[in-house]
Order: sequence, then structure tokens, then C-alpha cells
Amino acid sequence: MMNKITGYTGLYGIVANPIKHSFSPMMHNTAFQYLGIDDVYLAFEVEENHFANFITSARILPIKGFNVSMPYKVKILSYLDELTPEAKLCQAVNTVKNDHGKLIGHISDGIGFIKACEEKHWNLHQQKIVVLGAGGAARAIVAALTKQAKDIIVYNRSHKDWVEQMNQQCHCSITLKSLQDMQSLKNDLKDAYLLIQTTNVGMEPHTDGCLIPDESYLNKSLKVADIIYNPQETKLLTLAKEKGLEYMNGEGMILYQGAVSFEFWTGQKMPISEVKKSLKME
Repeated sequence: MMNKITGYTGLYGIVANPIKHSFSPMMHNTAFQYLGIDDVYLAFEVEENHFANFITSARILPIKGFNVSMPYKVKILSYLDELTPEAKLCQAVNTVKNDHGKLIGHISDGIGFIKACEEKHWNLHQQKIVVLGAGGAARAIVAALTKQAKDIIVYNRSHKDWVEQMNQQCHCSITLKSLQDMQSLKNDLKDAYLLIQTTNVGMEPHTDGCLIPDESYLNKSLKVADIIYNPQETKLLTLAKEKGLEYMNGEGMILYQGAVSFEFWTGQKMPISEVKKSLKME
């Protein structure tokens, strides 16, 4: 049963486009209810030409905080008043706290991804990792990986400046290559430990999309992660499954990044076990 909404009920949410598929409302509302917190969490599907108006409204209305997803994790930077050190490093934000009209940006995707890998018992230490995409989630994941990985190769069409900035601040090698260079991608995957797909290719409703042409690109010991969770099994993950590889979708990452956001807003730990039950992850 949902909490009773009153004039005192606080409001949180997530802004993206599209967003109706999101697990976040169920996840956070379960946590609020279990902990007896008088708050609710809604999904805000906002067109790009209305995004600035949304930010203005968020400052004025009693919105205590909100998550940010595709395609706004980088776009939102220019609208915020303050960034945490993690968000400054990534130059991306997925969590915003409204402190009496001052909007503070944070990023939790990287921590969430690492925690999901730990649940799979994937050892990322001194490994070669290939990342497809360089959007907000990819930036956070790469920043988190630099503490463990040896080589990170990012395949994308742009964002050279961001990769150069990361290389100056981190102790592992980060290389940017073109997504159109399929031969280079195939060569890099021959000895990679992990492939991470961070783009929206393969997400509902375009589930036929896949940046990897066929399973010949996947070496026999490769681990494959796709941060998409709707559908639960993308075409890429189907290729991995058919080859007998270890793989995971984005459910674990969305859970654990949400837990970081929840604590950033409320100062309380998210009841992970209860949330997993509500998402049918247990």
C-alpha cells in the first residue's frame, strides 16, 4: 500500500526522455514506504525544448531532488549551482539535490556499476575493458573503473576532450577510438576482459539494435555488460548467452546507483533487500 499523500509529502523524481520504462519510481517509493518517509517519487518525461523550464520549475516547486537520465546527464551541467567532486571528474550528473533552490549535482552510476560487478564476482583489477559510448553513464563508469582497470578503450564518435581530461587525472590508460572502426573494435575485444555497452542502442522500442555485428567479436572468456534493463535481454546479451559467456543487464547498476542517490538525498541507507523484492530481483 502506498503512503498517504498529504500537504506535507515531499516530492522526488526522475527526468529523462523516454522514462516510462523506469524502475526508479518503484524502487524509491518502496524505500520511502518501508522506512516511513513521507515522500513520493515520480517520473517526469520532458522534451528537450522544455528542459530549461523543468529546471526552473524544480527550483521553485517543492522538488527535494531528482535523478537525471538519457539524454540529459551532460546537458544538465550548465544549469546546476554546484557539483560534487565525482560529478566534476565525470562532467556528468545523474542525481540532483535541491537545497532551498540551490541545485547540487552528483553522479552515482559508476559506483552502481562497480557494485553490480562485485555481485557477479567479476574481478576488474588490472584488466583491459572496452566501453561502447561516452555519455553520462559511460563517463561515470569509466571514472570508477580507473581505480581498478589497467586499460580502458572507449568507442564513441566524439568527446576527445573528456578522455584527455580523464587521462590527466587517472593512473590507467584511457584511449578513445571511433565506433565506426569495426576492425579495431574486433581486435580490442580479442583479449578484453569486459565489454560494457552504455548507449541506448537495443533499448525499447528499438530492440533489434546492436553495436556488435555478430558473436565472432566476442572472445570465449569475455564478460559482457549492457546497462540497458528494458528489455532485460538485449540483442547483445543474447549473443553473449548463445556463446556461453557471463553477462549482465543494467538492473544491478540501476539498483545500486539508486541506493547512492537515496542516501545523498535522505541521509539514510536504502533497504536493498526490500527494494529487490519489489523489483522481483530476488
